[in-house]
Amino acid sequence: MTMKSAPVAEGSWLAIGLMSGTSVDGIDASLSRYSIVLDRNNASNYKIVTELISSHGHPLPVSTKKRIFDLFEDRAGSLQSLALLDMELGELFADAANELLRKAGMNAKDITVIGSHGQTIRHVAGDPGGRASLQIGSGSVIAQRTDIPTACDFRPGDIAAGGTGAPLVPFFAKTIADGFPKPVAFQNFGGIGNVCWIPESGNLVAFDTGPGNMIADMLAFEASDGELRFDRDGLIGLKGTIREDLVTSWLSHGYFAKTPPKSSGREEFGSAFYDRELGETVALAKANGDRGILQDLVRSAEAFSARATARAYKLHLPAMPKTVIVSGGGAHNPVIMAELRLALPCATVLDADAAGFSIDYMEAAAFGLFGLLRFLGLPNTLPESTGARHAVCAGALFLPNRQGETE
Repeated sequence: MTMKSAPVAEGSWLAIGLMSGTSVDGIDASLSRYSIVLDRNNASNYKIVTELISSHGHPLPVSTKKRIFDLFEDRAGSLQSLALLDMELGELFADAANELLRKAGMNAKDITVIGSHGQTIRHVAGDPGGRASLQIGSGSVIAQRTDIPTACDFRPGDIAAGGTGAPLVPFFAKTIADGFPKPVAFQNFGGIGNVCWIPESGNLVAFDTGPGNMIADMLAFEASDGELRFDRDGLIGLKGTIREDLVTSWLSHGYFAKTPPKSSGREEFGSAFYDRELGETVALAKANGDRGILQDLVRSAEAFSARATARAYKLHLPAMPKTVIVSGGGAHNPVIMAELRLALPCATVLDADAAGFSIDYMEAAAFGLFGLLRFLGLPNTLPESTGARHAVCAGALFLPNRQGETE
C-alpha cells in the first residue's frame, strides 16, 4: 500500500505496540520492525512494511479486571478509581513491554518508540460535538518504567478533526493488503467487531460492524458460574442451539441501519443491551438450574455476531469481499468462524494466522506503527474510516528522563 506525503527519511525502526481491548482479557504486546520505503518514481509516495518479530500476552490481575469492569458501569467512587487505575495500568503496560524485551533478547536502546492503545473506559460516538473517547494506562508511567518514548491517547486527535475516533486499525490494514484477491476485508472480533474493506482501486470503507465477543463473553461468564470470561474454543456454544427468534430481534437494533463512518462500544452492546435483552431469561435459567438455556444463549450470541457482520457487509460495503481475514479473540472461536462462513458463502474466510499475520497481535502491531508515525511526525489516521475532515498525526508523546519531559 502506497502512502502520500513523503516522510522525513527512509529507513527501518523497531517499535513496540501495546493493546488491551474491550474484552479486558489481557495486554497484547508486539515487537515489530517497520520499514518506510520511498517510491523512487514519486518522492511524495512511500510504502510501509511490517515484520512481526516477537509477541507477548500479559495477564491482568483479577482485581484489576474487576475495577475496569466497575468503571464501565459508573459505580460509586469512579473518579478516584479512574485516576488510580490509570497509573496502575501504566505499570502493567510497562511490565508487558519489558517482558517482551526480555523475551526478544533486546533492551530499551534498541527500540525507537512504544505505541500504546491503553484500555478504553468510555467511547462516545455521537453526533459531531458529542463525541469522546477515553483510554487509560498512563503513557508517562510507561515511558518512565521502560526508558522508551511512548505515544498514546490516539483517538481524541481524530475526534478533534471531526472523526468518530474509530476504527483506527484500517490505516494498518491498508499497509498489509497487498497480495490478496480484492476486495479484501479485514475483520476484527474483539469485544466489538470492526471491518476494513479494501478494493482493487478506489477508497477503502471501514466501520464498526457491531458486537464481536462482548455479549457472548457475558453469557459465558454466567454459563460457567463465573469461571470463564469468554467461551474458550466455543465449547459452551457448541453445546447449544441457536434461538432464531432472539437473533432476529437483535438484528433489528438501530445501530445496524446507521451509515458509516460509525463506531460502537459497550454503550450499544454492553450491560444495558444485556440487561434489556437477556437479563430476565438468564436469571430464570440460573434459578431453575437450566444450563441448556444458557448454552443456547451463548450459541445465539455467537451467531448474532457473525450474522450482524455479514449483514453490515451487505448494507454498507460497495461490493462483497472475495477474501475475509479475521483477527481478534473471535477468530479462535470455531462457532463464530463457522457462522461467518455460512453467512458469507461467496467469500474465502481465513483467520489471520492462516493468512500469514497474527490473530492475537495484529492490533498491537497496528498501534506500534501508529506510535512510530507519531514519533516521526507523520499522519497515522484515515479520514475515510472515521469521517474526519483530514488525516492527523494523532497521539500524545511522552519521553523518558534521558530525553526530557513530555511533548
